[in-house]
Amino acid sequence: LEPTPTPANGTTESGYSSLSQAQVDTIIRKSKKALGNAKPAAVRLTFHDCVGGCNGCLNIDNPDNKGLEDVVAKLEEIYQAEEFYNIVSRADVWALMGIWSVNDTIRRNNEDCALYGPNGTLPSPNQHSYENCQMVTDLQVPFMWGRKDCETSPYASTDVHLPAATLGYDGLMQFFSSEFEFTPREVTALMGVHTLGKADIFNSGFHGTWVNNQQGYFNNQYYINIANSSLGWRAFQKPCENLPNADISACQAGQMTGWSWNVAATGFNLNADMAIYKNFSVQDSGEPDCTYEECPLSPTAPDVEEFAQDNSLWIDEFSSIYTKMLAHGAGELYPVE
Repeated sequence: LEPTPTPANGTTESGYSSLSQAQVDTIIRKSKKALGNAKPAAVRLTFHDCVGGCNGCLNIDNPDNKGLEDVVAKLEEIYQAEEFYNIVSRADVWALMGIWSVNDTIRRNNEDCALYGPNGTLPSPNQHSYENCQMVTDLQVPFMWGRKDCETSPYASTDVHLPAATLGYDGLMQFFSSEFEFTPREVTALMGVHTLGKADIFNSGFHGTWVNNQQGYFNNQYYINIANSSLGWRAFQKPCENLPNADISACQAGQMTGWSWNVAATGFNLNADMAIYKNFSVQDSGEPDCTYEECPLSPTAPDVEEFAQDNSLWIDEFSSIYTKMLAHGAGELYPVE
């Protein structure tokens, strides 16, 4: 990949002069090899990078970033081997691969729904039922470049004060308003990204899959589950030694997960997830002060219900807020040529 020549009148603030679609395609083709099944982690990386400003730096010694160190290391290996530092910042690569990861999980959702869904011709290849699957519209997030890496990129020692998973409604909205100037509806649209991936007790202290059997699909099932009062959501802690898909030999004596909301064979939610639909206070231990049935609806509950009913509406609004998040603290950004 040829370095981009510096124009006579100088470069952008990020230190680079231009970026072509061919170069972007090469970055994706080379970098996606580093992700494998870690696309949810690539999307998570973009959020963790952009708290405090998108600058291509992550404090891997911060427990809140645990589970991202491998993604950062693998992307860095390719960044160096392919000499991408000649044409683009790490922060731009992380943003690009976050966008690509969402798009690829939309593609997978639509391909599998077409094959195994109500209009498909093949039986489900697993225990997941595709009877109610929906086609998802394309993400509308154009990649813009020009983010500037911090001096020690890709690593940092600073603490950017990521939000706690135990936050209730007020704390969640206060964080996003203060950090990103997001509205409550924008926060609600962004939280739907948790339709991807799962939590691991040895990374975050929590354990579970947000949407069972769909952690690789980007769709609105996250909202459908949260708003479904018939599922029987319950908040509790889980003993480490009883966790599925966990290396129980690594459990410490008496180790428990943090408090989370759970429905067997359906999924789980953190307090911060459930807070967009139910309004509750959280005790110091992380325990909510009411049950799903007792908790009143949050001010954003109507937004959750709207997104649960309309995939396209949610994708449109997620696209807008994800674009906004990826520009946080970045200064002027530029379109690909």
